[in-house]
Amino acid sequence: MNLQEYQDFVKSRKNYLGASDAPVIMGVSPWSTPYQLWQDKLDLGPVKDDNYAMKRGRDLEPIARSAYMAVTGNLVEPKQLFHPNIPYMMANFDGVSEDLTVAVEIKCPGKEDHDLAKDGMVPVKYFPQLQHQLAVIGINKVDYFSYRDDDVALVTVERDDEYIEKLYRVAEKFWDCVESLTAPPLVEKDYVEHSDEAWIEASSEWSHINEEMNMLKDKEKLLREILINHAAGSNSRGNGVKVQKVVRKGTIDMEELSKQTDVEKFRKPHVTSWRISR
Repeated sequence: MNLQEYQDFVKSRKNYLGASDAPVIMGVSPWSTPYQLWQDKLDLGPVKDDNYAMKRGRDLEPIARSAYMAVTGNLVEPKQLFHPNIPYMMANFDGVSEDLTVAVEIKCPGKEDHDLAKDGMVPVKYFPQLQHQLAVIGINKVDYFSYRDDDVALVTVERDDEYIEKLYRVAEKFWDCVESLTAPPLVEKDYVEHSDEAWIEASSEWSHINEEMNMLKDKEKLLREILINHAAGSNSRGNGVKVQKVVRKGTIDMEELSKQTDVEKFRKPHVTSWRISR
């Protein structure tokens, strides 16, 4: 996919509800929320940069598609299809056969998702996308093809009509929000926008102080290195400042420990805190 094709692809996604939008509206996407998707459709939110994972996936897709065809013998090519009865629903397929009887969704994932596919499972976050594709193309199964470092895994996913009916209902509500310019309900991962005077004043002062603190941290780190180098390996003091060697026990290799025992049973209750950032 060249740059122009990618730009056309992005533009078409804003005007329709695509298959990759399905996990978002169904509440299983780790990357976005219905409100953020609504903002994106209406160009109301921040512009999303093309990240490394997205670029990597686009670059590897033709290679992975060739691998899929070699493994299955199915001849497929990328294609954009529209739902025959629902005007706002469409799907960009990584590969479909000429007679539209075979479809494949290609992923070039990390190790965890690839291992799931090798065990015959599709990550939950992709299930709505596959069912959306089946709804659009009107066939009974779709191939999920995972490609990682020349290692491949193929999972065939059957059509789930009950789930698709639920998807239709949720999609209709979401698209009503788009057409009526009415924001969908916020979820926990969403941010409530504030522009009142109290927020502006506090946030501006916090930003200023936070910037000063970061500068002081950098300066403290530099002076710390000077003092440690000056101490030359000995406990030292002068002008009210001490430099002392401290030896701590090494940390426990939790990954190795988890292989030996179930560490989750020793986990304490979760703690809620708030992080402030820019």
